[in-house]
Amino acid sequence: MANIEEPKRVIDLHGSVNFRDLGGYHNRKAQRIQWRRIYRAASLGGLSPEDQTQLAALRITRDLDLRSPSEQTGYPDRSWPEVQLIHDPVYPTTDFGRIMNHRKLAWLRLTPHRQPHLADPVAQIYQNVILNKHSQQAFALVFQSLLTLPPDEALVFHCAAGKDRTGMTAALILLALEIPDATIVQDYLLTNDLFDFPDGVTISDDAVQNAVAQMNTQTGDALFIQGVLKTIAIGYGGIANYWRQGLGLAPSDLQEFRQQFLISSK
Repeated sequence: MANIEEPKRVIDLHGSVNFRDLGGYHNRKAQRIQWRRIYRAASLGGLSPEDQTQLAALRITRDLDLRSPSEQTGYPDRSWPEVQLIHDPVYPTTDFGRIMNHRKLAWLRLTPHRQPHLADPVAQIYQNVILNKHSQQAFALVFQSLLTLPPDEALVFHCAAGKDRTGMTAALILLALEIPDATIVQDYLLTNDLFDFPDGVTISDDAVQNAVAQMNTQTGDALFIQGVLKTIAIGYGGIANYWRQGLGLAPSDLQEFRQQFLISSK
């Protein structure tokens, strides 16, 4: 089992990949994210007994599964002692085609801003997710779960590859903690080193599973996550407005979130 006394970015597991700590990243205010509090990962359906023991030792007590209901049913997470499994699908199952059709959703309302035009098709999909009401509710649940997390415990969120849904969620968390864009992009691109991208896909009767399988054949590109950052910055005028208008969370919660997960780096 890995030595949990020494924080490190990547957690080596037998039955899961792309499992990593968001701790240690620095913002512009001489602060850094606490280690061993927030983790991101790929699927957790293949955890070995040793993996389960390791995650329990890391005090990871909440597992937010961002996959669709059909994915969750077909390949359920394996639990470990004292963990709470929270089903939190990011992609909507109703009218899912609008997310994937590379077309803009409605113009942003309630702000003087307009959503930026993104030329890359996958970046457009990411933008559609960031603007989708169902997805925003899923992102809000991640933050609500973190806000109520006891200080001596940790949380992991994941999808299938730990790239798209997990990558967008991680970007929002890092933005909320005022981590620089370049670091957010760097964190997103780590998946390319940690996930074994398949050459082909197995077609199923489920539209979401088909879309996920197709996207998981493609490596991450900086343009994808930069589209998220542009949509927040240009479309909403920053993460504080997205937190309030998109996620429906209180401004005081944003300050509390930063107090909970940031410490001085001096």
